Amino acid sequence: MLAYVVAIVVAIVVIPLTNGSVTRLAEVRFRRVWLLVAGLALQIALELVDMAPARYDDVGVAILLVSYVALLGFCASNLRTRGIELIGLGIALNAIVIALNLGMPYKVADGLPRETTVKHRPTRDSDVAVFLSDQIVFGDPVDAAISIGDIVLAAGIVELAYFGSRRPRRRGRTAATREIDLTAVDEIDLRDASTVGPQPAGAVDTTRSKASNTRRS
Repeated sequence: MLAYVVAIVVAIVVIPLTNGSVTRLAEVRFRRVWLLVAGLALQIALELVDMAPARYDDVGVAILLVSYVALLGFCASNLRTRGIELIGLGIALNAIVIALNLGMPYKVADGLPRETTVKHRPTRDSDVAVFLSDQIVFGDPVDAAISIGDIVLAAGIVELAYFGSRRPRRRGRTAATREIDLTAVDEIDLRDASTVGPQPAGAVDTTRSKASNTRRS
């Protein structure tokens, strides 16, 4: 949670400092938003609902992994949006650790109680891929631990805010319009010449001269 809060604050600060537009960021459109809502709702429900500890490793983890599948589905549906690829990668890294260990192992700072929830629990000797879990510890006054996946996800949030708050670049149409107009004139002249049939050499030279004058003008 700490990484996400910091990322959102940084994103809010980056937008005005880099001449971005919050209004333009709000205009970014996403596909299958219901997957995002469903994934977040399941994780919030796991935090609010009082589940029996005996159900953490089966029912709890199963619901948690379903929420990650929904979040990854949302990311996969919006890969064309800058920043979503990093957000999806961060979510995937966290989901892998949780699936392998039936929960997210975390390192406890000295002097803090060891609490176990559906999602988080203290690191055990039998855990695997521990380096991907919440092993980056912040002491007082934060007293929190984050994972590599959290950092990647946070970087994706900042990238999304930065590029989403900018006007997309568009190529000029002037040169392309001129090229199309000149080509169209040449095609009309050639078609007119072909419909008339055989013409004297002088008439053909006159047609070519007109086309050449058109290009110069």
